[in-house]
Amino acid sequence: MSTKITITKIAERADVSIATVSRIINHKGTVAPATRQKVLQAMEELEYDTAAVNSSTSSQAILAFIPDFANPFYAPIIDGIQQTAHESGFEVFWVPTKDIFSNNMFYFQMLREGRFNGVLWLSSTPPTDLLNLIERHCPSIMCCEYPTDYECSYISIDDNSAAYKAVNHLLSTGCKDIGLINCSLKYKYARHRKDGYLKALKNAGIEPRPEWILSIPYIDYTLAYSAISQALDSSKLPDALFTCSDVFAAAAINAAQRRGIRIPEDLSIIGFDNTETSRLTMPTLTTIGQPGFQIGQQACAVLLEKIANPALPDRQILLNTELIIRQSTR
Repeated sequence: MSTKITITKIAERADVSIATVSRIINHKGTVAPATRQKVLQAMEELEYDTAAVNSSTSSQAILAFIPDFANPFYAPIIDGIQQTAHESGFEVFWVPTKDIFSNNMFYFQMLREGRFNGVLWLSSTPPTDLLNLIERHCPSIMCCEYPTDYECSYISIDDNSAAYKAVNHLLSTGCKDIGLINCSLKYKYARHRKDGYLKALKNAGIEPRPEWILSIPYIDYTLAYSAISQALDSSKLPDALFTCSDVFAAAAINAAQRRGIRIPEDLSIIGFDNTETSRLTMPTLTTIGQPGFQIGQQACAVLLEKIANPALPDRQILLNTELIIRQSTR
């Protein structure tokens, strides 16, 4: 039965935090004797195999792959991961990948030599053979991005419904000619946000204009500003833009204002992520808020559960998003 018992269930039964249970199972940090006894009693009541608690382990590190540190979207996710890991006595080692996985054995060797006991993927979905190779060595979990063609553990959001919500807001304010500023379709979130955008337009009986569906290779202000500036030079302009990132939305606001286009009177703009950028633009940015800290926190907590009990089944969790209306839309 122990294979079905999670750290979360033990924490609920003992009325303590997940981090406390993890510290006891993984022998990391200090726990008051009375609290330890309460957790052990909860484990016995749930028929959890306490042999793992009485054995020792030298592992205390998690390896996290991230595309880069420049995208402000990752900041609260990193905070959530770091806090959850440190509370359980784990260190997190970050590796920027630029989403390039050209040498599978390099990553496997890094894991084997570094004695990491878990992997977090914030990068784009790695090749299946690399993921399978690593999961034979230690548990791993996808954070934000996840594959759609095979099953694994992940924490993310429903990008399709979030985009649908954003575009419907634009439609509700009278906008009809709505463009999309998207990232590369190699990313799951970009594909799903485009699907949500197209679904909202289709349900409203509006045909999308292909010339106003832009794809920027990655989240970069300079690239977005240049591409949007060129598009704004066309004779026929949209009355709204849905962008897949607050960074892209900020670029759109500045590119439009430089050409004398008023926001939101002439052009409504919606961003995505609710980063600090959304509150610094003029006007402030309507955006889709993601629970970044909770995404990181839950991703790390699920990984810690898998480290403590590798036989646990994969878990797929989608967290809610929120439409935050500010000044950049009508």
